[in-house]
Amino acid sequence: MTGEEMERAIEFLLEGQARLDNRIEQTNAQLAEMSMQLGAYAETQSQFIEIVTHSIQALVEAQARTNEAQARTDERLKALEERTDERINVLIDIVERHVADGHSHQE
Repeated sequence: MTGEEMERAIEFLLEGQARLDNRIEQTNAQLAEMSMQLGAYAETQSQFIEIVTHSIQALVEAQARTNEAQARTDERLKALEERTDERINVLIDIVERHVADGHSHQE
């Protein structure tokens, strides 16, 4: 191999190395950018998960309050139903006594 051929071979290798170095630099820059984007994405996901968790907790608490209110309403309705039944039974007793005493209306 002549000196000139050797020079061209060395120049070719150096250019190839320069291109490789350039590509490695670009790849590293892309990796750094991707890493930053993934970090931002991870932060956004963490915030989203936190918001959803708080929302679910609020819904669970609201459901518990609703259940308690429903239970109180059910108790009141049951008591009202019992009082109504008692009053109807008293009215039935009065009507039955009235009829038994011969006060029924006859034409």
